Amino acid sequence: MTMFLRPFATLPALSENRRLRLWAFFLLYVTQGIPFGLAQVAIPAWLAANGASAAEIGAFIGIVMLPWSLKLVNGLLMDRFCYRPMGRMRAWIIGSQAVMIAVLLVTAALNPGPTDLAVLTALIFTLLLCSAFNDVAVDGMAVDLVPEQERERITAFMSGGQAVGISASAMLAGVTLVYGGVALTALTCALLVGVLTIMVTLLRERVGERLLPWTAGTASPENLARGGEPWLPIIGKVLRGLFRWRTLLYFAGVGMIYSGVGMADVFGPSYSVSQLGWSSAYFTNFSSITGFISVIMIMVVAGPMVSRLGTARFFVLFTSMMLLANLGAFLALSGYFGAGQFGTLAMQLWFVVFWAGIYGAFVVFVAWSMNLTNPAVAASMFALFMAIPNLTRSFGAGAHGQIIDSYGYDAAFLVAAISIAVGMAACLFAGLGRKETLPARDSAEPRPEDKARLPQPVIA
Repeated sequence: MTMFLRPFATLPALSENRRLRLWAFFLLYVTQGIPFGLAQVAIPAWLAANGASAAEIGAFIGIVMLPWSLKLVNGLLMDRFCYRPMGRMRAWIIGSQAVMIAVLLVTAALNPGPTDLAVLTALIFTLLLCSAFNDVAVDGMAVDLVPEQERERITAFMSGGQAVGISASAMLAGVTLVYGGVALTALTCALLVGVLTIMVTLLRERVGERLLPWTAGTASPENLARGGEPWLPIIGKVLRGLFRWRTLLYFAGVGMIYSGVGMADVFGPSYSVSQLGWSSAYFTNFSSITGFISVIMIMVVAGPMVSRLGTARFFVLFTSMMLLANLGAFLALSGYFGAGQFGTLAMQLWFVVFWAGIYGAFVVFVAWSMNLTNPAVAASMFALFMAIPNLTRSFGAGAHGQIIDSYGYDAAFLVAAISIAVGMAACLFAGLGRKETLPARDSAEPRPEDKARLPQPVIA
């Protein structure tokens, strides 16, 4: 293995090459998108095609997404324990992806059917747990390595990578679930994750670090000055960044918006398959292609648009798309446009507008959260920022499944629209996008006189 890695020892480190950073984080987010494509698109559509109710689909999504709402625990572990000769986060990234592969292979071996909902839920829950560890590590590495002026652009690439992963896995799973069941689907996804895992083993965070524990290299001065603190100082830095009224209001606003996104997770497969008669394969293909095209457009235009419009206006533009899509669907189903129906064309238009809005707003959420995060506790604090939308998205999926079954699809659309409107107002009142609202962060960089006393990196 060491001889195989030797030709890659001269590759630039992520900290010193902007283009490499862009594409590395893009591919790392592709890996994260694979479990999402299964959990949020392909399997819910497959369950709906096999007779599952909206409440059952909502419960499945709500349960399997819960690990993504508990990421603060993951972040605290990573900020406390890190193998610094490989960088602060690479060991966690490689390890979590290896466990993802193992879970997918176990899933293939058990091969649960659509009636084995408890077993299927447990397996996908475990897969999303591994994916949550992976996400925290990747985000922590991004906060640590990406300069502030690059964050909107790299966030667009990260969003694009996740969309590619979701789209690719959902489209593949839409076919493999029909013709090969869960076993073939899990094996295909395991292969995809395996290929992407090889990629991350070839890239260092900083110059001179080890590619693997047994290869040559040493910890960088920056990593020797960060990480490995006792629990109380880590928690103290996280709490100091959290307990500001603007930050708490921002949390509440993002949470409200993502509770509406949870409605979409249930509505999409349930209404398309059970009410419009779409096949599960057609649903996964259409939603995946729509999401993919939306994110590629966001990747291309996000940087110039944010620079020209400003972060707050960019946020208003895309959250307004989410709001108007749900409000229009509510009015259509309530009969305000005459027929009181929401047909295939309307459903396709809703997908395009709503999901483009989600991906555009996500760029702002991630970039703003990075700016609020203290690099000294990047994994913990950024994980907390990302845990709130995932928690409310899980609750929203479960709650909206019940609303649909009890009060109808129009009521679910109305609740989602109200949640998004309230969330928009809260985020704007908190000052989202305004530089003067950013807190002063603790400095984690070693002083020049301290660097001279630290061991210098050795290039493998």
